[in-house]
Amino acid sequence: MPSTHRHYKISRKDLKRPDEFQTFIESAQEFLLANLRQLIISAAVVVGAAGIVLGVYMYERRRDRITGEQFYAALGALNAKQYQSAEDQFTRLVQTESGRRLGKLAGFYLGSAYLGANDLAHARDALVAFVADEHDATFANLALTNLGVIYERMGEYAKAAGAYQQAASLAGPEQVRAQLGFARMLAKQGQKDAAVAVYRAFLTAHPFAQQRQEVVGSLALLGASPSAEANPPTGGTMPVLVPGSSATPSAH
Repeated sequence: MPSTHRHYKISRKDLKRPDEFQTFIESAQEFLLANLRQLIISAAVVVGAAGIVLGVYMYERRRDRITGEQFYAALGALNAKQYQSAEDQFTRLVQTESGRRLGKLAGFYLGSAYLGANDLAHARDALVAFVADEHDATFANLALTNLGVIYERMGEYAKAAGAYQQAASLAGPEQVRAQLGFARMLAKQGQKDAAVAVYRAFLTAHPFAQQRQEVVGSLALLGASPSAEANPPTGGTMPVLVPGSSATPSAH
């Protein structure tokens, strides 16, 4: 059987293909060389940005740790009744770390330190500044109640009533104290009927409160006695019976 051999004829087109491939390689090299500087710069920018982000993150974490240490050192001084030391430390935190939560809370504890030292004017200013931008109901309740105490000690009963009333409207550990403070300030301003109404509303809302006898005594001093409304109810909260400003108390 005769063998068959196929002869492949190389065309001119085939002969051109290596040249075209070489031309493509050369073009790619030229493009790379022409844009190498820009590519290096872009890569450096990406690496640099990542480094900056990491650096900022590490810096902020370090600042958080330092702020926490300073805050708890100041809190320790306050608990030890070292008021001047606590004032100095909390003041620095307020001034340098106001953008951090602990720096913000330092304003509240600064007011507490001033109050502990009986520096009423500075305590008032610190707490007014704190409540102006505080959105946590618990700390706002605490600060406003302390502010009511300060105004009451200063003889500014109308402002004290406003602070107590705002504190009483917020859920917090001093809500009951604030409600009674509000009624007490109404009585001190001569608003007897309003004070009696608030006291009676308190008895209705809190029939088993520890302060029940205190409230009954306050009503007696006002020439009033608990009404039928003081019988144990199903629940509820004390209504605000006297209009008051909802704005943040002024320092002046």
